[in-house]
Amino acid sequence: MSYQLSELAEKTGARLEGGDCQIRSIAEISSARAGDIAFVSNPKYIEHLSTTKASALIIKPEFLTQCPVPALVTDDPRLVYAKVANLLYPARSLVPGVSDKAIVSEQASISESVSIAACAVVSAGATIGAGTQIGAGCVIEADVIIGKNTRINANVTVGHGCKIGDDCIIHSGVVLGADGFGFVKEGESYLKIPQIGNVQIGHNVEIGANTTIDRGALENTIIGNGVKLDNQIQIAHGVSIGDNTVISAACAIAGSTHIGKGCLIGGLVGIVEHLEITDNVMITGRTMVTRSITQSGSYSSSTPMDTTENWRKNSARFRRLDELAKRVAKLEKNK
Repeated sequence: MSYQLSELAEKTGARLEGGDCQIRSIAEISSARAGDIAFVSNPKYIEHLSTTKASALIIKPEFLTQCPVPALVTDDPRLVYAKVANLLYPARSLVPGVSDKAIVSEQASISESVSIAACAVVSAGATIGAGTQIGAGCVIEADVIIGKNTRINANVTVGHGCKIGDDCIIHSGVVLGADGFGFVKEGESYLKIPQIGNVQIGHNVEIGANTTIDRGALENTIIGNGVKLDNQIQIAHGVSIGDNTVISAACAIAGSTHIGKGCLIGGLVGIVEHLEITDNVMITGRTMVTRSITQSGSYSSSTPMDTTENWRKNSARFRRLDELAKRVAKLEKNK
């Protein structure tokens, strides 16, 4: 796939500066060659402008005077880069049809334009909308509803009764609708609590590889429209996540927590159960959230990196905080 730079300007809304040229691919500015387009949004890469061999660049207006090649000029180079990348590298579509090595129940409702790959299993009562792709080895259990133009990659399991909207991307290894972790102690053992809710995924959602989303114990687990989930995230039973929230890899969200719209949650964040997190909250990486967040803003915990020597000293002092707090309180009381 290739485009003239002028075509890319028209399709992305960027301003064309300099001559026209043919663009075939995207590359890093330091390694780009003829036919490539690169983007610069961070000033630390300005030094590469004078030596780049790219045919064109995507840059901010303030960098234009230093640009030696034709350019797409925009206030948001990363956004234009993403649009260009989608044009040059469109998602691969599978040919509609059901593999003769797939197992599809006669009681399933499958659009004629659906693609179902080898070794996939589609159970009775499942409904799959037009243009949806089911990858090899997927298991779609009974009464699942999948919308239009959704891509489910290889080896995904969708539990019974779950619902996935339109235009979603579900990456390999995802499990939707496994039982939540629900047990009650009975003597010296544990009695399993039936998980009778399901999982409901909105439209235009992307779920990264090996992420797991548990079905609700009573209420459904709900993922809103436009949510983007990274790889290896655990979302427990009864969680709800508001529209357009983005969550990075390796987060763990405990049961019945409600996260608002437009939140940004960094990697390795842990969120305990039954919390309320309001809209437009940013939580930085490795933060442990132990109480509800009722005001929009940025929140952090954990300790930043330091030299080992300093970290050991500060760690030793941290263990004495309670003792020191008591001593300060006693001194203030005796004033």
